[in-house]
Amino acid sequence: MRADPQHGNMLSMTADLHDYSENARLLHNLIRLGTVAQVAGGRARVRLSPKLTTTWLRWVTHRAGDARTWWSPSVGEQVVLLSPGGDLTAGVILQAVYSDAFPAPSDNPALHSTHYPDGAVVQYDFQAHTLSATLPDGTSVTVAPGKVTSNAEDTECTGNLLVQKNLVVNQNLTVNGMSALNAGMNVQAGKEGGAAAVIQGILRATVDVFAGSISLLKHPHGGVKKGEEESGGPK
Repeated sequence: MRADPQHGNMLSMTADLHDYSENARLLHNLIRLGTVAQVAGGRARVRLSPKLTTTWLRWVTHRAGDARTWWSPSVGEQVVLLSPGGDLTAGVILQAVYSDAFPAPSDNPALHSTHYPDGAVVQYDFQAHTLSATLPDGTSVTVAPGKVTSNAEDTECTGNLLVQKNLVVNQNLTVNGMSALNAGMNVQAGKEGGAAAVIQGILRATVDVFAGSISLLKHPHGGVKKGEEESGGPK
């Protein structure tokens, strides 16, 4: 029985077309753009087209060994899907690509910043050498060369505070423990006037106390007389 050359050629062509189509599909799936559709339990699903969403896949992170980092992608975030051999079920998610839904938050090439969903921002400007963190309510801390600035309504230190140089407090300073001022103290009245310092308790001075040029320990009194008369004021 003789083989049918024409029928054999058609089968061969069909097989070749199938192989070509399959290879093209696998090649197309090697690297694809998509958006995160779901996130749960350290895995995510990626929507590649309106009719195609992947199974649950892992995403690429900075470290995943003895040191580990965690930052979950968000729904709608544009990502790159890397699929070894074109197999979408074996793909890994590479974060992330700016999109119209989530554009770049800055165009400053010297700025490294992270913007959180609640409005908080942490950033470092390597040209200005300035590190800052701002919370949603506007509370911020800025670290610049030789200076730390905080605009918090209240700043609480639960341990010891050691100030080697100057401490500037523009509002109130409350110290619940003992304060040691080793280089002296200069107290000035506020703009509204009044007492420069009010001490509710005993004031102890181991050397002396001066009011202007008058010494508390060594000042003389005028008009001193014996008997029950009072002396004059200190000189």
